[in-house]
Formats: sequence, structure tokens, C-alpha cells
Amino acid sequence: MPSLYAAEEAGGWNVGMRAVAQALLANVPLPFGPILELGCGGGAFAIELAKAHPDVQVYGLDLRSAALAFAQSRSQRVAWLQGDLLRLPFAGPTFALIAALDVVDQQGVDAGAALTVIHDLLLPGGVALLRVSAHAWLYGPHDVAFGTGRRYSRSAFVALVRRAGLTPLRVTYANSLLAPAVAAVRLLQRRGLLPFSQDLYEEGVVHRLVGAALMQEARWLQRHDLMWGLSLLVVARKAWNAADKRSGRQMDEGTP
Repeated sequence: MPSLYAAEEAGGWNVGMRAVAQALLANVPLPFGPILELGCGGGAFAIELAKAHPDVQVYGLDLRSAALAFAQSRSQRVAWLQGDLLRLPFAGPTFALIAALDVVDQQGVDAGAALTVIHDLLLPGGVALLRVSAHAWLYGPHDVAFGTGRRYSRSAFVALVRRAGLTPLRVTYANSLLAPAVAAVRLLQRRGLLPFSQDLYEEGVVHRLVGAALMQEARWLQRHDLMWGLSLLVVARKAWNAADKRSGRQMDEGTP
């Protein structure tokens, strides 16, 4: 298991997707307050968030004790907590930013309930960074192996986000440049024409190729959205309170 979490630090997909997440957050104003990553795994992204926001406390939460033990060995700057997404050890508006990357789409998770919890834990003006797997027609052995319960269309997931009381600031796809080839493999696996092999995800050349493609996407996402891809990302804000609106802190947020 430690090798799995070590791969989060250096594996091409993980490094590239963290760059994508950072690109989406780069120009998003946050209220002052702590930060929470749900489903932090080995902690690589939470550690990056702590480096980017040295003046606030960052928390990483995961169900798995092995993940948290690995994360603790990598950084004591982050507060590592064990807990369940729908039974979090916090009450009321607490966080300026909550990241949930490949969390609310997991097996056994009620996405609507999870998004409501995220909304309720955000401070006024707080931001949620959300990532889910895209396109229901791609669901197959890969998703089963990695614990994905559902893949979402853009419209269905954005509707859930809005229903939870959050306003989308950006909605974009990622994992796009290699998506046609990957989608072809996934469809062949889904139809039983190609066996699923987890060894593919440990192959060095594949990691480097995927990582390089995602780094290119991250640079693009600093200014533009991507119109198709295997992952769907939403940056959404909880409403500022009335006092903040009167003092001019309300942002021009658009309506993706």
C-alpha cells in the first residue's frame, strides 16, 4: 500500500492532475480561513495546498489509516484526520476552501448529500474544488477497479452542485489530450474485447506520456476551459453573506 501512496507524489497522472487543480484555483479569491481536502489519500495535494497557503491551517481527511500514516510521514504541517465524508468532525461554516477530487463519485457515496455537507462546511464566500469522472457511457472495469460508483454528464453534475446551494465559477473537462485513445481502450474493456490490467497504470512510459499531456492542459486551463475530457472539474462558491455583499466583496461570478 505505501507504494500506491508514493505513486501519488511522482506518478504522471497524479502530478498532472494536481497541476490542473492548482491552475483552476490560481486566480480564485478565497475568504481567510482553513482549508480541507476530502479523500486526501497519501496527502500530496494537501501538502501542496499547505505550501501555497502558509498562513492558514490545512486539513487532510481520509477513511484509510494506511493513507494517513503515509501522509503523516511526509508532512506535519497538515493536520491529518480519519473520518467519513458524511460524518465529518466539524460543525458549521469552517473552511475557505474544500477540495474533493474523485470523492463524491465514489461507490457508496450519495453525491447530493456529500455536496450539501461541503456547502454547509464552507465559510460565506468559500470555494469548493470538485472533480468527478465524466461520461456515463464510459463506465466499465476501470471504474469498478478504482471504486468509481458513477460517471457524470456535465449537466447532471452541475445540477447537483447548484442544488446543494453552490454557484459554479468554472466548469471544465480535463484529461483531454489523450482522451480519444483512452476512451477507445475503456470501451473495448467495457465490451469484454480487451482485458483490464492494472499493470498498465504502473508502466513508466504511460505515466510520463499522461503526465506530459496533463501539464500541457494545466497551462491551457490557466486561461481557458477544455470542452471535452475524461474528468469533469467544477470550481463553485458558497454565497457571500449580506454584510460582505454590502462591503463590496461579492465577486463577478458568471453562470457557467
